[in-house]
Amino acid sequence: MVVVEVADPSAVPRAVKTPTTRADQGEGVERGLASATEEGVATLAHGTTTATNAVLERDVARTVLVTTEGFADVLRIGRQNRPSLYDLSVTRPAPLVDRDDVVTVRERMGPDGRAVIPLEDDEVQRVVEAVAEREPEAVAVVLLFSYAGDEHERRLCAELDRALDVPITRSSALLPEFREYERASTCVLNAAVAPRMERYLNGLADRIEDATITVMLSSGGTAGLRQAAAAPVQTLLSGPAAGVVAAAAVASDTGFGDAVAFDMGGTSTDVCLIRDGLPELTDTSQLGGLPFGTASVAIHTVGAGGGSIAWIDAGGALRVGPRSAGADPGPACYGKGGSEPTVTDAHCVLGHLDADRELGGGLRLDVEAAQKAIGALPDDAEGAGGIVTVVRAAMARALRRVSTERGIDPSSLALVAYGGAGPLHAVALARELGMRAVLIPPAPGVLSALGLLLAPPRHERSRTLMVPAAEEQDAMWSGLGERAERELREQGGQGEVTVRRVAACRYAGQSHELRVSAGSDLVEAFHKAHAEAYGYRMDDQQVQLVTAHAVAEGEPVLDGLPKRWDQGEGQEAQTRSLVIAGDEVEARIVHRSSLEPGDELAGPALVVQSDTTTLLPPGERAQVDEHRNLVITLYEGPGDG
Repeated sequence: MVVVEVADPSAVPRAVKTPTTRADQGEGVERGLASATEEGVATLAHGTTTATNAVLERDVARTVLVTTEGFADVLRIGRQNRPSLYDLSVTRPAPLVDRDDVVTVRERMGPDGRAVIPLEDDEVQRVVEAVAEREPEAVAVVLLFSYAGDEHERRLCAELDRALDVPITRSSALLPEFREYERASTCVLNAAVAPRMERYLNGLADRIEDATITVMLSSGGTAGLRQAAAAPVQTLLSGPAAGVVAAAAVASDTGFGDAVAFDMGGTSTDVCLIRDGLPELTDTSQLGGLPFGTASVAIHTVGAGGGSIAWIDAGGALRVGPRSAGADPGPACYGKGGSEPTVTDAHCVLGHLDADRELGGGLRLDVEAAQKAIGALPDDAEGAGGIVTVVRAAMARALRRVSTERGIDPSSLALVAYGGAGPLHAVALARELGMRAVLIPPAPGVLSALGLLLAPPRHERSRTLMVPAAEEQDAMWSGLGERAERELREQGGQGEVTVRRVAACRYAGQSHELRVSAGSDLVEAFHKAHAEAYGYRMDDQQVQLVTAHAVAEGEPVLDGLPKRWDQGEGQEAQTRSLVIAGDEVEARIVHRSSLEPGDELAGPALVVQSDTTTLLPPGERAQVDEHRNLVITLYEGPGDG
């Protein structure tokens, strides 16, 4: 949590972390606010994993899917592509809706939006009764081609709403786009988490009265409570998205428009490409193997975090993750009953973590417990050093996934490292990939919280068209943009609102689209984007505008990064023996609070602070910039002098 007095530009932000309260996450938020300020808050920008956890844990509402006759198995059939091409035993995740909870409707819309099979009144009544008999907690209505003509969906939803007191998700309102499988999956996900999300957000509003609460969206913007409760599928990547927004701001303000956000937490590592100061977005995300089609930051996740457990596979090789020790009991060094070796235990044994320093919640590290856990591994596993090597290999693969595998030269990119464990690995990973620089924000452990304050209120409206991109579409764009702006203001968006036009385009005959800015020459913009993504362009082929997106954005809580941070009183530097890359070295231990803009620091060194530790290997140099970021330049690019 980051607390800042917005009305006072000179106010110093404060970072506060409190333990998660799993039974009711709102309780943890309330505790954090109480520990941060006694005066209450006027605005609370909130990121939440409520919907995310519900899907991953399959703790969702009983949902009934209403769909066109003949499409009852749309969720089970899915796509024909295999999730793992050479794995003969791979299984697809089970749909969130049981087969018996699918109700089909005798109706059919055509792709032109005209009724092929009319929806009769007695059929509407039959469907409503069939849904009611199943006693659902939520309903998803997904009819064929409803994005082109929504009359049938509207009639059904109106009658279902009159008969049932449960959340109802209408696909033509949530995602009026083609591809029936992805649209159905998105709407079912939304319906399945809607009751839980609504209870949570209502409870949060009751706990924190007299405050304007906004919720982080997967797209990198925020929404009001009403919108978040109605479309919770848009919050499935809420937490990671906030971190990427802040990472993009850090990179831009430090002079690196192109970067990779690198967030290493307790159970996983998230990476996302940043181009020209903006996080990359996608319309094809997955959670727990279930696709959803709402706009999201293009995050790639691997099961490598501080709590990831080291183990030996059937072939005798050392593996790390994806299983995690979690927060309870946590790594062995936490002294809370954990006995399996983790990445955090490895850092503890190597001397990268200060056993004498009190961590959050009064926790002190138990080095002996960490040594005992790691000592249980075979000798040829190379102990703590082997664990660090293996987990870094997994994270390096993730970084290559969003850079070199996309044809992007890492030497043009900076690595923005955050999360509780990210700064321990950042320099080594950036060196391995040949990246240009490493940026460590002032408060890496709460960078996602800062991102909530930097993220603009956002609302997106979309429409599938399937028309040549060269055709004039000004009237359509204007109408879509006006609707997006109107709905943003209805959510409470204040101040200036900007509307961007984004087009999902492809060459005629292709199966997938690229998102490009719909400027004055949409065709040329797509040719350039295709050449960048795939290495070639086909100027003689027709470019098709598949789906139009109008993105309305308002003014964020903060209009820029803070230049000051409350990091406590500075302390004198010390030295300690620790192991880096297999060598024992004497390293300086520097407290982050003692560093001022303009200061330089040479490795080997550890920069310690309440929310993380930064490891600076021998031969590296870090400089503190005006925003108090640690900037480690690894490669002098063109124009750097």
